[in-house]
Amino acid sequence: MATRLLSIALPCFMLVAACSSSGSSPAQGSDGPDAASPADDAGSDDGSTSLLAPPPAGQGMQITMSTTIAAGTEDEKCKFIQIADDMWVNHEDIRYTPGSHHFLVYQTPYTSIPTVNNDGKTVDTTQVFDCLGGPNVEWNVDQFVGGAQGADAPPALNGLPPNVALHIPAGSVLMLDLHVLNPSTQALTPVVAMNFDTIPKSQVTEEAGGYFFYNPFIRIPPNSSSHARMSCPVTSNVTLTTMQTHMHKWGLGGVVNLEDGSGNLVQQLYSSSVWTDPPVTVWAPTGMTLTAGQQIDYECNYENTGDTDVIQGFSALTNEMCVVAGAYYPRDTKFENCSTDGNWNDSGNAATYIGSGTTTCADSLTCLENAQTDDAFFGCMVDSCPGAAAALTSVVDCFMSAGSSASTACVTQGAQCIETSCN
Repeated sequence: MATRLLSIALPCFMLVAACSSSGSSPAQGSDGPDAASPADDAGSDDGSTSLLAPPPAGQGMQITMSTTIAAGTEDEKCKFIQIADDMWVNHEDIRYTPGSHHFLVYQTPYTSIPTVNNDGKTVDTTQVFDCLGGPNVEWNVDQFVGGAQGADAPPALNGLPPNVALHIPAGSVLMLDLHVLNPSTQALTPVVAMNFDTIPKSQVTEEAGGYFFYNPFIRIPPNSSSHARMSCPVTSNVTLTTMQTHMHKWGLGGVVNLEDGSGNLVQQLYSSSVWTDPPVTVWAPTGMTLTAGQQIDYECNYENTGDTDVIQGFSALTNEMCVVAGAYYPRDTKFENCSTDGNWNDSGNAATYIGSGTTTCADSLTCLENAQTDDAFFGCMVDSCPGAAAALTSVVDCFMSAGSSASTACVTQGAQCIETSCN
């Protein structure tokens, strides 16, 4: 059972960073990697300075990215830059031109710009390059730094008090991720400009972070509605400053609730009713304080008007996503990754995945064992009853961590699942 489950589940849990597609591969843009210092990109000739003036000297830096996308296509491009100077970022500003679906920035563990990806393939990272599926499909990332989904939307890193900042150490290698979508009949050359507005280290009293929660368990049958629901623990006292959801074309918006440790509603944190340009909640100037032991429960809603199943994935046109992201402080890597250890590769392993169906935990477990496709695997979780959520998530987590020894290591979790009722 463990082998079958792991062979399907592992890719689904690991591909969590951004949306993409298996669409065309248009010509690469001209922007290459930078050893970037605060003024390096201010003189760019790609039109970025007309979008957004760079920060004043000594108060931050501007990064830019551009590419070309053919008419009627969708693609995802990435770019590495290396930061020369230590930065404490208190605020971001981002502007897009048409053709941009989202722009995200990630910190990586690299000490220099890599040229070989995790599959052992040599990539020309001196240029903007293809990264279908998002940065962490073929590369390593370890922190969500920021970004924005809408051309004029507030950025993720926003609303921080004047003494709080996100740290980007000198020498950091950042990965820029640009998802482009061109429904028009002509080729486009999307351009993005992003400012890091910094404060002196001496002014910083608390370090900020970016949280990024991703629910992979999505399946929407043809001509029907569906939901994806997930709960993440608040592992320490933190203050949120921004929040937004991210979905694709079948998304109807979602709701994010703050609950106590027993699952009782404390208050609603966020709601949206659209997938394009979703609202961004900014809790300024005081922020939204959460207490250790509470949990963030969020649900994404969908309607599939097509004639095939829609499952989680990276295309904004053919797949779906369920993301909640934003900025917070003080930094707690377990909280920001919804993980048990703060490791980005373990993102989501502290979550409870909550189904919206009526299938018992025992029958859901049998369903997972017999699943032969991602579609079937996701469906098993979505169709499970809410009462099975904790037990079913526990046994799946055990399978994931135990690997080849799961059949013996997870007997207790399996037995608990079988004994769990839907009530």
